[in-house]
Amino acid sequence: MKEMFEGLNKAQINAVRTTEGPVMAIAGAGSGKTRVLTRRMAHLIFNLGVPRQSILAITFTNKAAEEMKMRVGSLLNVSTRDMWVSTFHSMCARILREHIERLGYNQNFQIIDDDDATQLIKLILRRLNIDVKLVKPRMLKSLVMNVKGDLDAIDAYEEPIQTYLRNVVPEYQRHLKANNLVDFEDLLVLTIELLEQHKTVREYYQNQFQYILVDEFQDTNNLQYRLIRLLVGKHQNVFIVGDEDQSIYAFRGANIENIQRFQQDFTNVKPILLEQNYRSTNNILNAANGVIKSNKTRIDKTLFSTRGDGDKVTFFKAYTYRDEAAYVAETIKEYARKTDIDFSDIAVLYRANSTSRTFEESFIHKNIPYQIVGNTAFFRRKEIKDVVAYLRLTLNPHDDYSFSRVVNEPRRGIGAKTIDRLMLHAEREQQSLFDAVDDEDTPLGKTATNRLRAFKQLIRTLSENLKTLDLGDFLEFLLAETGYKEALKFDDMGEVRLENVLELKSMFVEQKRAVADSDNTVLLTAVLQDIALQSQEDERHDKNAVTLMTLHAAKGLEYKVVFIVALEQGLFPLHRALDSAKDMEEERRLMYVGMTRAMDKLFLTNARQRRLFGQMMMNPDSQFLREIDPTLLSVEGLNKPTFHTPSRQAFPKHAMLDTNDEQENAIQKGDKVRHKAFGKGLVVSVDGDQAVIVFDQPHGIKTLLKNHRAIEKV
Repeated sequence: MKEMFEGLNKAQINAVRTTEGPVMAIAGAGSGKTRVLTRRMAHLIFNLGVPRQSILAITFTNKAAEEMKMRVGSLLNVSTRDMWVSTFHSMCARILREHIERLGYNQNFQIIDDDDATQLIKLILRRLNIDVKLVKPRMLKSLVMNVKGDLDAIDAYEEPIQTYLRNVVPEYQRHLKANNLVDFEDLLVLTIELLEQHKTVREYYQNQFQYILVDEFQDTNNLQYRLIRLLVGKHQNVFIVGDEDQSIYAFRGANIENIQRFQQDFTNVKPILLEQNYRSTNNILNAANGVIKSNKTRIDKTLFSTRGDGDKVTFFKAYTYRDEAAYVAETIKEYARKTDIDFSDIAVLYRANSTSRTFEESFIHKNIPYQIVGNTAFFRRKEIKDVVAYLRLTLNPHDDYSFSRVVNEPRRGIGAKTIDRLMLHAEREQQSLFDAVDDEDTPLGKTATNRLRAFKQLIRTLSENLKTLDLGDFLEFLLAETGYKEALKFDDMGEVRLENVLELKSMFVEQKRAVADSDNTVLLTAVLQDIALQSQEDERHDKNAVTLMTLHAAKGLEYKVVFIVALEQGLFPLHRALDSAKDMEEERRLMYVGMTRAMDKLFLTNARQRRLFGQMMMNPDSQFLREIDPTLLSVEGLNKPTFHTPSRQAFPKHAMLDTNDEQENAIQKGDKVRHKAFGKGLVVSVDGDQAVIVFDQPHGIKTLLKNHRAIEKV
């Protein structure tokens, strides 16, 4: 097939054709890695005769997986329904759906998302009589996820966090298993457990997956790396695509060292460099290359483009942060007036979410349409989560989390105290909430018992009708029987919320087309799995508006015009990174990712004066500006960049116009301190300018600036 290699450069063709053994493609930003992955799959299937089911391709978003399937299907004119092209979590869910009974779960397990997990942690804290004011459920949930698969890691935490984890983790896992639930981390942990403990299952998948392809390898965490090692059989035909320069998710657990580990763990790894960029002009790429080359722990490469040099990178220094925002807004208006660039072709990127407010105000004043990436995604909306809980209960009435979520939604006169009593009784008797309702010993009044039994009968009615109704009709039936549709009539946003809920019908139809088995239980289980997996991804909008987002959120996107704002030492790079070479390299990679989002024009801006946390400050220019060749910059605004040696000395006290709220506190881990508002406390860790302090009740654990005037060492 001639078109298999059309439009590919020599390095890309090499990456497609080198099919045997371990291959490591280092793919620079905009170097066409998706094209390489899809052409490689098509080459294996069409030219080498590899069965579609024998190829496993893993990427990091459902959207990317669907795009890869579509491209392969279009190239070969075949159905890709039976191909294993998915995210890590989707792949694990598919494997567990077939074999999880070996681990003591039921095949119809349900997946809870991060919000559900946080609520469950909150519920467990209440059961254990741990005050949620002392430890935030969301923070503890993150720690619980960190130690999954390695409970010995709990030892690394300070007290009282270590004790919280030792009490909460076993109870959390017990509750999940008792209710046939798994969270996102379980999808990985349980699949690893399955493959490690059951040789027949492991060998089955090793024999099936003759060729494994992994996208965005630099973003894999330790569990994901273990999965790949377990799935690669004797053939060793594993192809990874990654770029250390774009590894920016360490805070999510991504381990940049996995690329080095891959070279150590697999023999005769064939490296291929993809350096030709198809997105940006050379001036943008040369500026980005200048920044990233200061990182020491990287595989050296230099991006280049055939699109020509293009415009220089513009650096604008404003007097105040408001002047900076006004400049960005006015420049965007000029582009809209004088070019064919739409607002949707423009992005404003920043290091911290709090930066957006001033730019929003300026855009409103200039009547510029904008959107902020990170608004509540569709599957995280309350009405969707409520209906999903009803659907889960329909499949599994013994799902305590879903039961407690909707037993009084809409209101049925079943209060929190009633649920607390029911929970205590159910736990004592080791029953589900559903079963405990009919227990004669349940310590509830007659009215509460009758209301709970009516709810139980409602769930039974839903389960019976699921067997006979079309799924779309069943959704309408559920909304009517539960009273949810009627309740929305009294909600100011009820019409919109109802439209959101009814959009689930589209998923039912799509799933029915994709799943050969028309049994409603199978279909609904598949739909709920898709909802859980998709709820983890940000919602994207296509309307004609300027996009405002953090640099982390910009990964994988591209825009004709990009502004990177607030480029000041302490803001970007962050203050806490200045004393850590590892953290500074992560910040520099983030800058590189932001710069390489720009196709035609890149603006870098900052301000001499900026109000932060109520204080007006004067910060030096970001050191990243110093790392760009000055001949690539067009400097506007105030004087030329005031480059400073990157260190904490870049933040002398006289750099701030108002220092009344800060002093030097040489506090360290283990020190006892006193806070003006929170009283006595113990420092459990210090990270840069921040300290984690455990205060006496009722204040609990706080993360504070260690140099704040309100803190003193005692």
